[in-house]
Amino acid sequence: MTANDMKTLSTAILLCLCLTCGCSFDRTFFPIDTRTDENLGGNQETVVLKAADGRSIQHVMVKPRLTPKATIFVFHGSGSKVSNWLSLLQPLVDDRYQLFLMEYRGFGASEGEPGHDAVASDANRAFRYLAAREDVKDKPILLLGQSYGAQLAINVATRFEDDVSLLVTEGAFTSFRDIAIHTTPWIGKPFTWAVFVNPYSSVELIRNASTPKLIIHSQEDDVVPFFMGEQLYDAASSKKTFWKIRGKHTDALVDYPREFVSRLNEMAELPKLSPDYEERQ
Repeated sequence: MTANDMKTLSTAILLCLCLTCGCSFDRTFFPIDTRTDENLGGNQETVVLKAADGRSIQHVMVKPRLTPKATIFVFHGSGSKVSNWLSLLQPLVDDRYQLFLMEYRGFGASEGEPGHDAVASDANRAFRYLAAREDVKDKPILLLGQSYGAQLAINVATRFEDDVSLLVTEGAFTSFRDIAIHTTPWIGKPFTWAVFVNPYSSVELIRNASTPKLIIHSQEDDVVPFFMGEQLYDAASSKKTFWKIRGKHTDALVDYPREFVSRLNEMAELPKLSPDYEERQ
């Protein structure tokens, strides 16, 4: 094989790696979800906010039947619409939490194309709006991030520490770069390590977040490895709890709904399970 042939082969391999890694990154962070829309019991309000680039981003506020005791800004996993996560969150509404969820750009009725910096900017703008609402500002605000959404929750927590009572993450990865490397085929890992640039790193941000934290991770998680949850917990400062569970990725509310709600109430120093919760179980 001549030198030119070797150069051509090397270029072809590099191009294939670029395409493979690029596709892997897209599937990891913003895959397309074709699940059927779901509904959640409670009163729902649609809120449309303008992003920094003028795009319209849709949000949903879900209120319990009784007066809410606190607000949870929920950042769900990537690649799906808000409606695909609503039934999973029912135990929180039953215990008198009102929920605020952001429809990531490019999904549902939200405009634009999804991208890490843009979605993080949308999340921070949404939090400013939420914290100023009359039905929110006199009550505790919690952040709940699941999988990809945990990166957003950590990002927001570091910027609004004085306004957040509790940060909860489930199935979180340490950084975009780390999970990209983890999901890339072994032959492409060195290339991914060399070229992937973090928009921000959760394991670094969480070191400086003084907000109390509940970090949840399944020891059987086959999407985000358990060791990433351990690394986040080890890096986290201030009051923190690591809840190790069993089961699928981000299924704590499915498998342990009562304990999940109880842990939130305890760490946020809120009333124990409400009569409304007991009635709905």
